Amino acid sequence: MQTLKDRLNKLRPIYLICGYLLLLLILTYFKIQPYNYNLSSLIGLWKGFVELNPSLIDKAFVVYNDGGYDGQFFYLIAKSLFTEGLNSFPIMDSFFIRFNRIGLSLLAGSLSGIFGFDSYPIITLGLLTLFHIYSFKLLFGILDTELKYLSYFYLFSPFSLNSNLLLVSDSLFASFLIICVYVLKVNGSNLGNLKLAASNSSYKFVFILLTMAFLCFIRESGIIIVGTFLLLSFLDKEFRISILLLLSLGTYLFIIESIKLIPNFHPGTNPLGFSDLIDYPLFGFFKSIKFQSLSGMKNIFRELAKFPIFIFYIILALNLTNIKNRRDLILYIPIYFILFTAGVGEVGYWLSFDNISRMFTISLPWLIFLKQENKAHNDYYALRLSFIVLLLLIIRILYIKTPMEFYIFQ
Repeated sequence: MQTLKDRLNKLRPIYLICGYLLLLLILTYFKIQPYNYNLSSLIGLWKGFVELNPSLIDKAFVVYNDGGYDGQFFYLIAKSLFTEGLNSFPIMDSFFIRFNRIGLSLLAGSLSGIFGFDSYPIITLGLLTLFHIYSFKLLFGILDTELKYLSYFYLFSPFSLNSNLLLVSDSLFASFLIICVYVLKVNGSNLGNLKLAASNSSYKFVFILLTMAFLCFIRESGIIIVGTFLLLSFLDKEFRISILLLLSLGTYLFIIESIKLIPNFHPGTNPLGFSDLIDYPLFGFFKSIKFQSLSGMKNIFRELAKFPIFIFYIILALNLTNIKNRRDLILYIPIYFILFTAGVGEVGYWLSFDNISRMFTISLPWLIFLKQENKAHNDYYALRLSFIVLLLLIIRILYIKTPMEFYIFQ
């Protein structure tokens, strides 16, 4: 095993990047094949929201009759912001949940506004892929020589890959997590741990502030990550960084709360609160097990596919046994958060491979950071298990996934 690790450490990253891109192209091909190879099928537009927002839908986009996915909300927000400004907002299922996550819409919408929103699918997929590869390169550079191979687990993360194929923001969130760690560490601190480094350069201060704030705009759970960095900065007495992190949180909260004051929005067709999305710990998983209605190998495989993710959840919980001191308690905050959100997720999350897998997207890069921090960290084979989840994702796309009924928007 050590010989294999040594070979991987010496392997040029470009070969792995090419392998990742090839896999992405193959899976994209099979995902769009049932829909006349129309890349807009990745967005997941449902006819219900199309009928509520007809002016925002581009011609020749694929619309599903019986259901869509969250990629449609990022698209609707982007199209609305960059074509109609703040004069009107799209009608979605829940306004506040969606507008708390406008980071991807801002990035993809800005370029789509220039090149045309008919190019939104390829622009968004390209951006997500670009940031994923860029963050992989940063992670590869951060890691110590003997740990370079760990970055390949992130490159081939099934959670990030699935997110990219759904055109949602989770992969971008993981990418900016790595970028945030990089900008905090690039100023010369010991790369063997997460000790924050101060900088005398004002432009670096501004860059750190904006990067941290944007992490929160991608997903509101960025507050957990920035909060973790904030506690670490207090522990390491890096008070200038502490001030920057507080300013980044303040910037995010001020803008988000200001958006809520705008009168021209619809609260949503089904506005949800936190209590609507949770259940008792792990009740969602056990309620999702429904073997009695199974018939055929595809249905059996589809039902069994959630078990490796549940095992990954248990293994992730076992990682908490590595906690030895006060610093570890802080470093593991993102792991607590993942365990909490997935653990209390209601049955709808566990019924959907896409939904539940997205909850673990930042787990792989954070586990890698923990192993960089402590070479003796025992991940209980969590990183290796991610390859089994990757295999399941590939099988699901190539063999299990059933095409949906659709029509072309005119």
